Amino acid sequence: MNKSAEPDERLLSALIDGEADEGELRGLLGPVDATAPLSGSLLRRHAILRGLSDATRAHATHYGAPARLKALPGMVGQRERATTPGWFTAWFNPRLAGAVLASALVSVTITSVVLQGRNDNALESELVSLQLRTLMAPNQVDVVSSDSHTVKPWFNGRIRYSPPVEDFAAKGFPLIGGRLEVIAEEPVSTLVYRHKQHLINVHVMPAKLGARYMSIKSAQREGFNILTREENGFVYVAVSDVNPADLRELLQLAAAAR
Repeated sequence: MNKSAEPDERLLSALIDGEADEGELRGLLGPVDATAPLSGSLLRRHAILRGLSDATRAHATHYGAPARLKALPGMVGQRERATTPGWFTAWFNPRLAGAVLASALVSVTITSVVLQGRNDNALESELVSLQLRTLMAPNQVDVVSSDSHTVKPWFNGRIRYSPPVEDFAAKGFPLIGGRLEVIAEEPVSTLVYRHKQHLINVHVMPAKLGARYMSIKSAQREGFNILTREENGFVYVAVSDVNPADLRELLQLAAAAR
């Protein structure tokens, strides 16, 4: 299209869209010469297109904006306010939070049980190893005596506490002596008793030091029985291949000693 047609084309668009009144029309083109070939053609095209536009407005079906589209401005506003404390209230789902919390608690509980089981197995293995070493050693004790007044003072200066020591020969559990053991990197007193042909190790330690062994309570490993008892601020851990009933009787006697 040549440059002389540009004003007429702009006029046609303005007229069809209803964006130009007569004053603006004259300012755009000056006086319209309907007899001029181009201007006359534009005016006729305008009349046809304007008629179609009016008919469309009158008879076309009008559709409202979808609800989601109408809500868009509000959603944008919410996104802008998401950085304020109020966003948490809208986001927080109590039911979902409860499920997540329950799942976390179950996970922690299972993990705790598994870890506790592993710790107990390690402690049991350590106690059985000490028992086997006692049986294989040429000397089962460091201080040989059935006299508690000889064995008890022997521990002075070797450990940081004074263990209760007693001979129970009258009950079928004669005291052979005592020795020093290192359990969990801590020196502890070990009293050695005999019952018939069986050797029994009774590890005696303060309650704070022996608390970890109380989770065992009663166990059997590699043919050895392990029993624990806490009394008067001390923990007693007995290990032997004697039956659990005899081992429990010795623990009761030891726990009653002063």
